[in-house]
Amino acid sequence: MKHFVITAVGEDRPGIVAGITWVLYEMGFNIEDSAMTRLNNEFAVMLVVTTEKDITENQLKENLRTVSKGKKLTINVRKIPEEIYREKEEKGEIYNIVVYGGDKPGIVYKVAKLLADRNINIADLRTEKTPDIYVLIAQVEFPEGLKLENIQPEIEKLKDELNVDISVEKVESVEM
Repeated sequence: MKHFVITAVGEDRPGIVAGITWVLYEMGFNIEDSAMTRLNNEFAVMLVVTTEKDITENQLKENLRTVSKGKKLTINVRKIPEEIYREKEEKGEIYNIVVYGGDKPGIVYKVAKLLADRNINIADLRTEKTPDIYVLIAQVEFPEGLKLENIQPEIEKLKDELNVDISVEKVESVEM
């Protein structure tokens, strides 16, 4: 099995997702993981794809070239070496964090620093600024053994320092 990471960025327009995924479908790739979003007027795509075919990084890049030119995208492809590829694994507890308040420099950094200092992994993070409010939404993975009450004092201190509201909610897993 071969695994690749594909990133694409360009001015938002209809057909970007359809163009990229058509190439992948025609080449026999499966999309394992993806994140696609519009940021201001730019559209960003991140994909982890797999195939059992003997396809090289250069062949994949070449096949994506038509989409890249037609949609004016910057597309990068990177093969994930087998020794570092791993299936998703169970993590510690998962939490959603929402920060909202007035916009100011350093919000993302200070939240990310608090999390990094406690070895809390950021699985997803989004921000949005409106004329009235700045919002940060993150899904994070606590390491085994760390509980929310262990870092609650640090969260309260950060709320006061940044003059924002911060809510943290545990994501309950669904048993299948």
